[in-house]
Amino acid sequence: RTVEAATADRERIVEAATAERERIVEAATAERERTVEAATIEREHTQTLLDSTVTADTAERERIVEAATVERERTVEAATADRERIVEAATAERERIVEAATAERERTVE
Repeated sequence: RTVEAATADRERIVEAATAERERIVEAATAERERTVEAATIEREHTQTLLDSTVTADTAERERIVEAATVERERTVEAATADRERIVEAATAERERIVEAATAERERTVE
């Protein structure tokens, strides 16, 4: 194979790895957004239930809203951490693919 063919192969592999990484990042981001949205809706639902309950005293309502807020924050933090782990793994995989393609190209050139 020629150097040009090896270079073209490497470029195709790098492009494919980059596209796959971007797809994974987009999917992770969308999943995080869905999780955050669901947590927000749940908190708003809790607030709505509390607002409609005239018998709940103010301290109890505040405690429940605070608990729902804390749970939402934990959910958002967990979703963010999951997304970061997925992005890191996708980036590492892309780097491994690029390194392998580069090594293959170098072996081919030699």
